Amino acid sequence: MTHKLNNLLAVIQGFSSLVLMQEDLDEMSKENVQQMKEAAGTASELGERILPAAGCSRVDLAEVVLEDSVPLLATRLRARVEGANLPFHLHVSENLPPIVADSDRLRVILDELVNNAVEAAGSRGEVTLEIAHGQAYDGLANRVTFQVRNTESEIPEDKLREVFKPFYTTKDTSHMGIGLTTASVLAGHMGMDLGVKSEGRVTTFQVTAKTA
Repeated sequence: MTHKLNNLLAVIQGFSSLVLMQEDLDEMSKENVQQMKEAAGTASELGERILPAAGCSRVDLAEVVLEDSVPLLATRLRARVEGANLPFHLHVSENLPPIVADSDRLRVILDELVNNAVEAAGSRGEVTLEIAHGQAYDGLANRVTFQVRNTESEIPEDKLREVFKPFYTTKDTSHMGIGLTTASVLAGHMGMDLGVKSEGRVTTFQVTAKTA
């Protein structure tokens, strides 16, 4: 259904572009058609975001060499956090082993977790990404753990189980509440564990991946 809807939205965008090419179009009409085109684009993007949250994304598991992928991944996430004028802290263990994952889907998971951390941190918080192997967490010797942590927010204990549910959000109505659902679904498809803890105005999301 999402793909069918996107086809219709593509038609709207296409015809909007054709209308905007008319030289005799008045300014008010141009503005209205441009808004129509942008709205169709936004709806299409939302549809694409809903697909992984509904479990409709293909996952191709393979060996992911973290020493190669982490630097680029960290650069992307740092840009997202610092673009919101927040401090970004990165802690990566040395000699990380390869993991079993879909590298593109792992990127989506961390994107969603960092986006959530940025929004939860507000204007005064900080965001940390920590990647560790072995005994660093819970004695999981054959796991690599990714932690995304933000300060200046705390989720009540009775709400912790709700945060991964579709369309649940503690933010305003401009948020659809599917980012953490997407992260949870993709983690499950890759055999990863995703959990959250929140106390002392610090919230931490943790993803554990199996080593290859």
